[in-house]
Amino acid sequence: MSYLKSEIDLIVVDSIQLLHYKNKNLFLEANNANSADGQKIENELIKSLGGGVYNKVKSLFSDEKYREGVLADLKRRKIECVTFTSADYPEQLKHTPYPPLVLYLRGRRELLSTRMFAVVGSRRTPAAVLEECKRFCSELSEFVTVVSGVADGGDKAAVKGALSTGNVICVLPGGHDTGCFPDVNLFKKVESEGLTVSEFPPTVPVQSFTFTMRNRIIAGLADGVLVVSAGEKSGTMSTVEYATDYNKDVFAFPYNVGVAAGIGCNRLIKSGAFLCDSVDDVLSVLRIERSDRPAEIFEEADGDEAAVLQLLKEQGEMHAEKIAAALNLKLTDVVTACSMLEIKGLVVRTGGNSYAII
Repeated sequence: MSYLKSEIDLIVVDSIQLLHYKNKNLFLEANNANSADGQKIENELIKSLGGGVYNKVKSLFSDEKYREGVLADLKRRKIECVTFTSADYPEQLKHTPYPPLVLYLRGRRELLSTRMFAVVGSRRTPAAVLEECKRFCSELSEFVTVVSGVADGGDKAAVKGALSTGNVICVLPGGHDTGCFPDVNLFKKVESEGLTVSEFPPTVPVQSFTFTMRNRIIAGLADGVLVVSAGEKSGTMSTVEYATDYNKDVFAFPYNVGVAAGIGCNRLIKSGAFLCDSVDDVLSVLRIERSDRPAEIFEEADGDEAAVLQLLKEQGEMHAEKIAAALNLKLTDVVTACSMLEIKGLVVRTGGNSYAII
C-alpha cells in the first residue's frame, strides 16, 4: 500500500501516543512549512506539553527510520489506513466533531464509499429479537452497508445477518490486535468478507472510555441508526445521542410492555424515533427504492411455487384466495407453496393469508 506524504504525516503523528487528538492537529499545523502561524503554534505546544515532550515528538516525526518502521509494522499486520486527507475518507464522518485523523482497516476498503446504516443493540437482547435482527440485517445489507459494534447480543446478531452479503462494517473500541472482539471466528470472517475499522493503532488497548469514542464513529458513518434492544440504562444510547447530535435518523424495534430489554427502544419511539418492524421502514426514510429481485432468485422455486412467486412479483401483496383464483390453483396448494416460499425467504406473510414478495 502506497501513501502520499500528507497521508504518511498523519499516520506517523497518530502513532505517537504522547499527543492527544487536539495536539496532534496542532503539531501538524506547527510543522507545516506553509503555515503562517506555525512558529506561534509551536511555542504554544512547547509551553503546554513541555519542551522535552515536544522535542521527542518532533524527533520521532522527523526520523525516517521511525516513519518507515510505522508503515512497515502496519503492512506486516495487514492493516491499511485511510487518513483525513485520503480521497476515500467517509464524507459524513469528516463533517462530525473530532473526526479520526486515521482509520485503520482490515478487509474491503471499498465499503467506506458505500451508503451505510447502523444497527446496534444491547448485550441482553432476547433470543427471538436476535433472530429477527439477523434476518433484518441480512435483507437490509442488500441495499446498504450495515455498521455495528463488536459486542455480544444485538451487535453480534446484526453482524451475522449482514455477513450474508458481506456488506458489513464493524467499528472496534480498540486496536485490531488487542483482542477487542469477543468472537474471534466471527471477527476473522468480518475481516475477510466485510470490513473492520478502528481509529486506534493496532496495539492500543480497549479502555472504558474508548467504547463511547467508538460509538461516535458508528453514528458518524451512518445515514441512520436502528436500535434493536436497549434497557433502561443501556450503553447503546450513547450511539443514539451522537446520531441525534449529527442530525441522523433514529429507528427502534417496538417491544411489549414490561420487557426490560425494550424499555429504551419504546422510550425512543415515544421521543420521536421511527418505529421499525420491517426493512421497508428504513428504506422509505432513506429514500431507497426496492429494485426488482435478480432473476436468478426465481430459480429457487419451481412448479406452483414459481407461479406464485412470479404473480407476487407482478402484483405485490395478495391474499391466498386471490392467488388461487388468478392461477387456477387449489387454495391448499397455494398455501403450501406460500409456506415453502416463506421458509426459503422469498415471500413474507403480511397478515392473515396475505403474502408479499420480499
